[in-house]
Amino acid sequence: MIKKYTLIIVSSLLLFNCTKDSEISPSEETTETVFVLPVVIHIVHTGEEIGIGNNLSKERIVNQLKTLNNDFRKKEGTLGYNTHPLGTDVKIEFKLAEIDPDGNATNGIHRINGNDVEHEPDTENWFFDGLPKYGYWNTENYINIWVIPFRPNVVLGQSSIPRANLEGLKTSSITGVSGILITTPHFGTTDLAGGSNLGRSLTHEMGHFLGLEHLWGKKENANCTEFDDYCNDTPFVSKRTGNCNGTTTLSCNGEIALTQNYMDYTDDACMNMFTKDQVTRMRYVLENSIVRKSLLLATTITRN
Repeated sequence: MIKKYTLIIVSSLLLFNCTKDSEISPSEETTETVFVLPVVIHIVHTGEEIGIGNNLSKERIVNQLKTLNNDFRKKEGTLGYNTHPLGTDVKIEFKLAEIDPDGNATNGIHRINGNDVEHEPDTENWFFDGLPKYGYWNTENYINIWVIPFRPNVVLGQSSIPRANLEGLKTSSITGVSGILITTPHFGTTDLAGGSNLGRSLTHEMGHFLGLEHLWGKKENANCTEFDDYCNDTPFVSKRTGNCNGTTTLSCNGEIALTQNYMDYTDDACMNMFTKDQVTRMRYVLENSIVRKSLLLATTITRN
């Protein structure tokens, strides 16, 4: 995601979708199952002590993961809770890995001094494909999340996309780097100005990682001539709303737009919902995608 600020050089990884043309129905016995997925957080710093500057504290990392879980579980009493009739508990949770790829105990946080990583000179292309240089755990067992220093309110994050037998995902690559990038200023809760300071960039990017598209589909079009996120219950919008006017912003069909949806570009304080169709989409991808379903079997790398 590049929330509020569009950079053409990173847009190619963000073109993925929900489904209006295909019917997807998780089996009844798995609909209520809570999936727990292991994550590793690669903290890239510039030589600071832990808790200083870009070398984020364990507390901030843990709180960011808590925010992600509150949002995906629609936890009452948190900003992730909503009373919208379409708002749905995803029943997916995320847990820091407790066993590393070598079988050793870990807290799920991998810290690396970015000054020790060699950079190839490249001023034209975004560096997502180079993220494994900072650490890359087996993608069949872990969700890799890189936290990289970057200027605030320019780039918030980015995600790889899954391959699945769904509209918008059938041609996605099954190779390449798999994971999520969040820039350091937007990881967790901060006092940063600009509205993207409550940790919802990770919620948005995790939606992409599990197969969701922006509400307006593959590209924005101010004239309402091209749009589709392949989810029946999200009103058609042709572009980002970019505001918190949840009762006044209208969709292309004259319905009230879901400005509070995590897959729009609004301030973190406004975001609080995934719809029923979005939830069905993500759970289907997790259970069926060739590049995601192995995560459900990675129970050996966390402890109950």
